[in-house]
Amino acid sequence: MHNLKFKKIYQKFDNKKLNNIPEFISEEFKRIQLDRKIKPGMKIAITVGSRGIDNLQLIIKSIISEVKKRKGIPFIVTAMGSHGGATAEGQRKVLEHYGITEESMGVPIQATMDTIELDHLENGLPVHFDRIAYHADGVIAVNRVKVHTAYKGKIESGLHKMLSVGLGNHRGAVLVHSLGIVGLRDYIVEFAKVILKKAPILAGFAILENAYDETYKIVGAKIEEFYQVEKELLKECKQILPKLPVKNIDILIIQEMGKNISGTGMDTNVIGGIKDFKAGEYEPPIIKKILVLDLTPETHGNALGIGMADMITRRLYEKIDLKATNINTITTTFLDRARIPMVFDTDKEAIEVGLKTIWNLPETKPRIIIIKNTLKLDQMYVTEPIWEEIKNRKNITISGSWEELNFDNSGNLLTRI
Repeated sequence: MHNLKFKKIYQKFDNKKLNNIPEFISEEFKRIQLDRKIKPGMKIAITVGSRGIDNLQLIIKSIISEVKKRKGIPFIVTAMGSHGGATAEGQRKVLEHYGITEESMGVPIQATMDTIELDHLENGLPVHFDRIAYHADGVIAVNRVKVHTAYKGKIESGLHKMLSVGLGNHRGAVLVHSLGIVGLRDYIVEFAKVILKKAPILAGFAILENAYDETYKIVGAKIEEFYQVEKELLKECKQILPKLPVKNIDILIIQEMGKNISGTGMDTNVIGGIKDFKAGEYEPPIIKKILVLDLTPETHGNALGIGMADMITRRLYEKIDLKATNINTITTTFLDRARIPMVFDTDKEAIEVGLKTIWNLPETKPRIIIIKNTLKLDQMYVTEPIWEEIKNRKNITISGSWEELNFDNSGNLLTRI
């Protein structure tokens, strides 16, 4: 690795965020005419899922407050498919982790795995829907709109997924995932169409976050507007999504991966690995080799997504809980994402092998990027060819001078983000 120099750079993304959330939700209530739909005494279920969403407590509290202003009786219903161990108590604990409790919200939290079969699709698939939500007088669906890690489409993760997977409970979630990409891309929408007709859905609140995972926008949707609102927000999400600064990379070194970083350990929207997309929907980067150095403590050994790497370290390998990884991977049906890559005793050895196997002509300077994880793309180390490509961009700044990689006596990388 003689003469291999790195420069630390910073990427600036759009950091616009929504500050007056309660006032904004109040205005949206009026704009989508929820005033007219919520009558005194109506029991209104508000969905909360299993993902960490910025300002989640404030958003849910604000919706609860607006329902109470109309003399409705709000309560929270867990809506997270088979997460939380596919048990009602497990799902309550997931909400507790996000600070959503009966004490903090001031309303009951109800959870069940029981479902009602609302109807069947033309192909015979049953449409499952949460029993508690079905017997409410009205349901307000709340979810973040974001890109999916397995496929590309006009609708990915958002309100439709909240209805069909979140409120489908274990039965609905397993059915959708068992059909692979077709289930995720097509049947999520088809199930949601039936639910919007047959269940007491009143409205939805779609949340969009900026590149720093802060609340960027909240849009209320009437039931007839779900598809259009979510489609437009997903388009916007793809435009503001944090990305690697270049498309062609010889070696991407990722310091850590885990379920707290992405559902796939490493975000496929950043590194590539999306299973299904049409031309124009997605332009994955071309990365010759991916090296992952470690697992996060928060992932508790779940290494789903490790199969997208080419190389890993022994310290990562020894942290893998195969049972947890396999259970999660089997549920997704994408078994290749749990394949074990080549294992190296030290970071230095892995990088040296990477440099020998990227098929560059002699004397060609390698294009290498080092990132902390696929969530943190505002700072990274890059080699000279990449710096030359991006140095004139307005959103790129540098820190310090060129430096060599530093390793400890065990051959592990000391250069850290």
